[in-house]
Amino acid sequence: MIKEGTAKYVDGREPVVPFTGKYAVKDARVFDLIRARWDQAGLADVPYRPLRIEFELTTKCNDTCLSCGMGALSLQAGRSLTDRQLDHLLSEFEDIALPSVAITGGEPFVAMRALLRFIAQARGTVDISKLTTNGVWGSDKRCGPTFDRLVAHGLLDNRLFVPLLMLSIGEQTTPLDRVCRIIHHAVTEFSDHELNIAVSSLADPADREHKIYPLMRLYEETYGDFPHDRVHSTMRVYLENERLEDQAPIQRPGQTPVSKWMDHCYDCFAPTVGAYVLPTALLKASGDLYACAAFNVPEKLRFGNIFTEPLREIITRTNRSSYVATVRAGGGLKALHGVIPRTETEQMTCGSFCGSCALLIDAYEQRTGEQGPGGSALPLVRVDALWSRLPAKRAGKDNARG
Repeated sequence: MIKEGTAKYVDGREPVVPFTGKYAVKDARVFDLIRARWDQAGLADVPYRPLRIEFELTTKCNDTCLSCGMGALSLQAGRSLTDRQLDHLLSEFEDIALPSVAITGGEPFVAMRALLRFIAQARGTVDISKLTTNGVWGSDKRCGPTFDRLVAHGLLDNRLFVPLLMLSIGEQTTPLDRVCRIIHHAVTEFSDHELNIAVSSLADPADREHKIYPLMRLYEETYGDFPHDRVHSTMRVYLENERLEDQAPIQRPGQTPVSKWMDHCYDCFAPTVGAYVLPTALLKASGDLYACAAFNVPEKLRFGNIFTEPLREIITRTNRSSYVATVRAGGGLKALHGVIPRTETEQMTCGSFCGSCALLIDAYEQRTGEQGPGGSALPLVRVDALWSRLPAKRAGKDNARG
């Protein structure tokens, strides 16, 4: 499979090669095109502007994964964004000239009507750069027709990015034959100029085995050679992945000094495409917006709620954060060595980049006196209160939640 870190293009560092990388772009001038749109939106001089917002279409899921980083709920307990809310999001995305979104959940395909409607409404406004799923719809009866509906509603009509279908097969209980069927349909019916596909495989904590290996065996038994040249691999810091070819072992959680995480942190605020889409942000179904889209993003990187205030104001608040500014200007968490002594970070341990970021925010606050990256404590807003407080910015009836 194609390793995740290949074909990474950072604005101003190297030429962009179209149609390469997990998040391939369609035009070598992608950064110029994005900047032109930001200029038109009056955001030319704003330092932090996300290239992508990853948002929860629904908190409903057909599965119950113990390590779900998104905190998905059951089909009965979860909620999907309404038409009115989705229209509001599109209006806000358009206002800041957001280049792309990634759709996640929950499981987006359990809210199929809302998913297809959003894809159709987003056409010409914001690209769908990633659509994450556990493959529940990959049965013999549903697979082909679901692809047809996605295409009919405009999934392939992006202007900047080749859309990526991300199949997550960690703790999910979706039968692997469904995942194989989706992969086979994607690689036989679409070229890599039309659609990219990736598999995210999270190791079982008990034995550290990845489902990607039985998946590949089943695929080859059913369809022949596994399409290694079309499928992108997403297996990184969640658990040790020493079974993956050419990937170095990762130290067990809790044993790594924060200083080491800092030294190896990549620049998450540099405009990047190809291997990743950066900088990025996470939008929870509640409307809370975070200046990072990692599953276990520190709570203190929450800068506001898109259903109670304009996205433009939230971006402005994010840019007032000295913590974000320091990390952005210094090329990642390593920049904080200038604020927090290495003697201190060498004594702090955790199991991930996100865990180290959370610890560093606390240490940064203590040393600088800043009360949270946003400059103030952000109040929690109950989800139930948001349905009645949402401003109507675009036309459209508030249909039943799907």
